[in-house]
Amino acid sequence: MRLSGRSLPWFVLYLLLRASVSAQTITEFPLPEDARPRRIVAGADGALWFLDGGSIGRITPGESVVHFPIEGPALGFPWDIASGPDGNLWFTEADDGQGAIVRVTPLGEQTRTAVPHGTVPFDVTAGPDGNLWLTFGNFLSSDGAAIGRARIGGDLTLFAIPGTARNSFEDIPSDITAGPDGNVWFTQNRFNEIGRITPAGAIREFSVPSSGPIGIAAGSDGNLWFTQSDADRIGRITPDGVVTNFPISTRGRQIIPGPDGALWFTQTASNLGRITASGLVTEIPIAAPAESITTGPDGNIWFTAAGSVWRLTVPRLPTLDSRILPVVGSTAGVSGSFFRTSVQLHNSTGEPMTGRIVFHPSGVSGNESDPALFYALSPGQTQSIADLLPVMGRSGLGSADIEVTSGSIPTTNARVFNDAGLEGTMGFTEEPTRSDDALRPGQPGALLLPSDLTNFRFNVGVRTLRDGATVTLTLRDAAGALVATSSRVFPATYHEQQSATAFLGTSTLPVGGSLSIEVNSGAAIFYGAAVDNTTGDPSFQIARPEL
Repeated sequence: MRLSGRSLPWFVLYLLLRASVSAQTITEFPLPEDARPRRIVAGADGALWFLDGGSIGRITPGESVVHFPIEGPALGFPWDIASGPDGNLWFTEADDGQGAIVRVTPLGEQTRTAVPHGTVPFDVTAGPDGNLWLTFGNFLSSDGAAIGRARIGGDLTLFAIPGTARNSFEDIPSDITAGPDGNVWFTQNRFNEIGRITPAGAIREFSVPSSGPIGIAAGSDGNLWFTQSDADRIGRITPDGVVTNFPISTRGRQIIPGPDGALWFTQTASNLGRITASGLVTEIPIAAPAESITTGPDGNIWFTAAGSVWRLTVPRLPTLDSRILPVVGSTAGVSGSFFRTSVQLHNSTGEPMTGRIVFHPSGVSGNESDPALFYALSPGQTQSIADLLPVMGRSGLGSADIEVTSGSIPTTNARVFNDAGLEGTMGFTEEPTRSDDALRPGQPGALLLPSDLTNFRFNVGVRTLRDGATVTLTLRDAAGALVATSSRVFPATYHEQQSATAFLGTSTLPVGGSLSIEVNSGAAIFYGAAVDNTTGDPSFQIARPEL
């Protein structure tokens, strides 16, 4: 293991070295002798998925590896794989004149989408706008390389990259990723450029001389980080195009955001690299040069090398403080609505802040393998996330914890909104909640039902703390008369949201009535969300403790 970072005192480096050596363990998961695993990615199902020649592999710790043969006519070589915003896996097939985009469900079921002949997809990522974004080469028409936007279950739109040539592999972007600024970013190796494309398709390119950029990933600091084929260094580029370089021992290849807030990368040598937001580099020897790398659902680093899948354990820093967003989502609603969650984090103090946002999917208890997005904020810095879950490679509904590992809680602005596209958005601001504000025994709370249940629908949600909760729910009409009573038991760190009738097990609701909540054991946050059936405009309320 090698460390670089001369600005740190020698004893800090010594302590980092000792902690890293003692805490990190590399475990091999052997594959069949003829296996050649390439790109690997974490799936929304809690497994690792990888491309392996003519098949797709799925692996989880403690279970055997399952291979799913690639179905249908082969339209090229399996090239890249990504976890989609719909909870499925997506991979590309690429050849010098044909290709396809293939969806794979967690059960291995495959659906193939052909692309225009001569237009070939290569790298793929889940975009911050809920779509898939891909790099394309062109091998028939006069157009050159392009960036493609594929709507889930919808159309494919190509945006030509200026200055690229037809029938040139060298002109095809080398990698693509969702940016923390709501845009999509890509590398142009031949042109020594980093590209940025907006969700609407506007492209801007930033020159990075003598770099040959390859891999690119969004960092927890709100910047983009990239590897370089023409220099032994890692580059950092701000959303405005300011570049800073950090030396490493040998050239980097693929780069990803790690589970610890740092960036992790593969190298041409038999090393894995790690670089912090401040530029401190650590290099960890491995058995052979890694083909691909990803952050696993278990919060560790997974990579492919020497015909095997490997796991490198990463110690997590203790949580010093936290806040709860009771509901977050990137999911379709009724009547054509689609709800997203934007988040802004701001450091108003004079000291740096670091931490992570942990997403707990709805319907299951939260655990250590739940996906996390790390943040690092300098004094005065603000980080904006246009849609939280796609940046984390996830979709659906759940809750989120904003955790602090150094410094204090960031000032947070979270907004849940219905995205109506060109017609704009409608939503509400969601204040982060302290665990002390959850309902507990002896602290009842209440939610108020809409006074118009014809034009509005009403949902009820709950997020428990680590001990779960048992509760008594009492429904009353506007005059205070009892309508229904029910009891519920909720697991630990659990989120659930349903229509109020389903949540309460009743067929009708009293107009303008109330829902009283009495917690018998444990602690939980309850909320109500009323949505306009015509516009999709939502409102939000939390049942506060009645002291």
